[in-house]
Amino acid sequence: MKKQLFALVVILAIPALSLAQTADEIIDKHIATLGGTDKINAIKTAEYEQKMSIQGMDLTAKTSIIVGKASRSDISVMGQQITSVVDGDKGWAINPMQGGSEPQEMTPDMVKMQKNNTEPTGLQLAYAKLHKDPYELTGKEKQAGKDVYALKVTKPDGVYTYYIDANNYQLVASKASVTVQGVQTEGSAVYRDYKQVDGLMLPYTIDVSGAGMPGTVTSTVTKLTLNGTVDPAIFAMPKQ
Repeated sequence: MKKQLFALVVILAIPALSLAQTADEIIDKHIATLGGTDKINAIKTAEYEQKMSIQGMDLTAKTSIIVGKASRSDISVMGQQITSVVDGDKGWAINPMQGGSEPQEMTPDMVKMQKNNTEPTGLQLAYAKLHKDPYELTGKEKQAGKDVYALKVTKPDGVYTYYIDANNYQLVASKASVTVQGVQTEGSAVYRDYKQVDGLMLPYTIDVSGAGMPGTVTSTVTKLTLNGTVDPAIFAMPKQ
């Protein structure tokens, strides 16, 4: 009887054991899929050229990054240019679509949120571990028909959940809950069309949606340069 009971316990435990990967193990496999820690740490700058579409409207964008320090994004739409910059603990923006042609300083909350843009797209979870942000595995679920692991990361500006493909350990989606000027805002992104760049596997197409947005924005990278020369002067706020 004892042998039968032990056998039953073992059989029942097998499904649980098969899912018993830890958050660290999943993130380590994810980092290996990306190209490895050394490759990630070797990225000092990144420059993206992108085409974007939203509700049938086409836009172009250029983003320049000094990893972990500064980011500048210039989006061209309807003959206007929207600029958003974060540099260290400060940031500024110009948005003529909202009636402003002069640079405006960002609030501290906006700077915290924009700091995420100083990391190359697709590497967020890897950087979370490298920076020792608190993280945990919250479960296994379905995303777009795929089995994925859900990992929650707590950052200074809010809580992020990253969904990692249980088969190939690529990042397939993320969602965020951040607080800006006392208002909680949520957003999500889907990552696809992975390509190899300098030994790293990175997503080239991202679908972004969120509160206050008129629809889903699809952004496709047309050119990506890693470790090129980025002039720090482009992050300086223009004098008025």
